[in-house]
Amino acid sequence: MERFFATVFTMLICILSDASPKLVKVKLTGTIHEDIEMTVGNKGRIEIISALPYEFRIAKDELPLNITFKSENYDYVPISIPRKPVDEIGHVYLIKAKDHVAYQDNQMPTKENAPKQTSVKGIDMTHGVNAAPYTGDENPNTFAIVIANEEYEMATNVEMATNDGLAVKNYLTKTYGLTDKQIFYYPNATFGKINKAIRDLTNIAKVYDGKINLIFYYAGHGIPDNATKDAYLMPTDADGSDPAVCYSLKKLYKEIDDMHLNQAVVLLDACFSGAQRDGDMIIAARGVAIKPKEEKPRGNTIVISATSDEETAFSYKEEKHGLFTYFLLKHMQEKKGKVTMESLSNYIIDNVSKQSVLLNGKKQTPTISVPSTISSWEKLKLVGK
Repeated sequence: MERFFATVFTMLICILSDASPKLVKVKLTGTIHEDIEMTVGNKGRIEIISALPYEFRIAKDELPLNITFKSENYDYVPISIPRKPVDEIGHVYLIKAKDHVAYQDNQMPTKENAPKQTSVKGIDMTHGVNAAPYTGDENPNTFAIVIANEEYEMATNVEMATNDGLAVKNYLTKTYGLTDKQIFYYPNATFGKINKAIRDLTNIAKVYDGKINLIFYYAGHGIPDNATKDAYLMPTDADGSDPAVCYSLKKLYKEIDDMHLNQAVVLLDACFSGAQRDGDMIIAARGVAIKPKEEKPRGNTIVISATSDEETAFSYKEEKHGLFTYFLLKHMQEKKGKVTMESLSNYIIDNVSKQSVLLNGKKQTPTISVPSTISSWEKLKLVGK
């Protein structure tokens, strides 16, 4: 198969300022017609590029390093960033990155034949609350499970859950320094995939003798058991009528506690009343929301949930996120990752409660649940060292 090559990137590299002598700003410019997965350096930092120009920052001591690109449509050649051009403050170095993409089938991209963005990679990481600040932090003993259930096989979809999951993953990577090996990311997770995520994390906890931290994030449907009022996460291969094929919060909290971790934080952008993000019911025949039984976390697990009682976890359509997730991201962005459990919970509860009444005319009151075994929890960091 013959390939035609074209220049799609130029790259501008410069030291930010005397105030930030350890950081280097990289700017990619040019034209792209698809979402591209970019891997920066040996640490496995991954970002999704949806549009150019695109800026990101790296630590100067990481240089020299390679940047690699991957997509479902084209083959990209890596870009190398040398050390020498950034040895002086204010120095600007321009790389014209020729032949960095190979177009197949003798066809150069145009607006008409360019590949379409998919819902999985359609979030723009460079604007608004999605622009996670790069801090240079590393947290080798922190692991994360990120589940974003948007597309359900037998139930109404959860609008913008994919955006939620991708943005959270982006913050864990850029702001907190977690690598792909530390983040278990599951878009549209079935019951089997949720089981696998917990099993994989349990095996890691055993190897580390429990001396790790966990972030568990979930965006998607939650449902109650009609009979017991127990709360369940709803996999994408469930229809909401049978709790036996859903994942109970009681089971989740027990499994996390059994890992004997240093710290676990569970973030739930879901309600467990049987309602969906637009306020309608997942199962139309149910008619009214149910007040689910409150499940208490155990041991060293702290839970921040999007709602209270029979409330709905609404979306923030203007920002293309769940309301809870938007303010979770906003606080991490404003604090550049320096977030305590007290500051995070207060910020989310205050802002979600106010915004929900303004946008939806209905209450949405996030909650934080902390076991009595955790002392001085307010000062604990979201991502523990």
